[in-house]
Amino acid sequence: MKIVARLKTISEIEKLINLGVDVFLVDTPLAVKKIEDQVFSSLEAIKKTSKEIYLLANKMIHQEDLEELRKLLIIAKKHQINGIVVGDITAMIIAKELGIENKIIYQPGTMNTSSFDSEYFKEKSIKGITISKEITIEEIERFFTNKQIELSLIGHGYLDMFYSKRKLLTNYFIYKGIKRTLITDNYCFRLKEEIRDKSNYPIFEDYSGTHIFRDKALESFSEFKVLSKGIDVFFVERIFLTDEEYYEALAAYNNLEKAEAFLNKYGDNYNKGFYYQYTEKLKGDLNEN
Repeated sequence: MKIVARLKTISEIEKLINLGVDVFLVDTPLAVKKIEDQVFSSLEAIKKTSKEIYLLANKMIHQEDLEELRKLLIIAKKHQINGIVVGDITAMIIAKELGIENKIIYQPGTMNTSSFDSEYFKEKSIKGITISKEITIEEIERFFTNKQIELSLIGHGYLDMFYSKRKLLTNYFIYKGIKRTLITDNYCFRLKEEIRDKSNYPIFEDYSGTHIFRDKALESFSEFKVLSKGIDVFFVERIFLTDEEYYEALAAYNNLEKAEAFLNKYGDNYNKGFYYQYTEKLKGDLNEN
């Protein structure tokens, strides 16, 4: 199972390789507006490491994004990028026009919940799909028996549970009459519900809208060996994590004997997500109330 790390700076490439990373996930203007030019413009330098490169373009695509999307896919073709992670089917259509649909990794978040998704997207000739983050490990294993294309999973880090094109934080401060600077690209905001006093949900506004994340990050150390039986690509997300915590997480997945030390240090901020929890009642369940 290949480990994917999201690249932050060119200077950390060697360190990430030493931590067991197999694939570099590189931000693009269709993922975040502000990216370090050196990362996006140095793809050839990254390729010299012999490691694979995935480009991240997981934005909802609107009419105004089509030109930039096409430019990105042309760059991907020119540099012979190994994979392009997208969250919108529009990217598949344009990639097919350019003859690189076999580079597309469809990562829509909560979709891809059925083992037959693999069979369906094989007919579209894409590279792979990322399994939903909101199904149990038992349901994930069902994908293994009907595997048709590359299967991936976001197995570590804070996972988003809501995305809106609206600038919700900006609108909130306007509604409250509060003058606030540094709203966009500020990772410090948290959302608290009245009925969940102990839960603080990271909320983040960027140029494409607003994202709300789960209050706890996901960790998959004890599930890692089971997942490796059918998952080809394992994404380790780094948003809201310090560099130190991110590097230690990668080290733990490369050597599971380090997982206990990692959890002793950071465990209060993690849980198992939906690995052992259904997101809705099973068909036939009775409402006892």
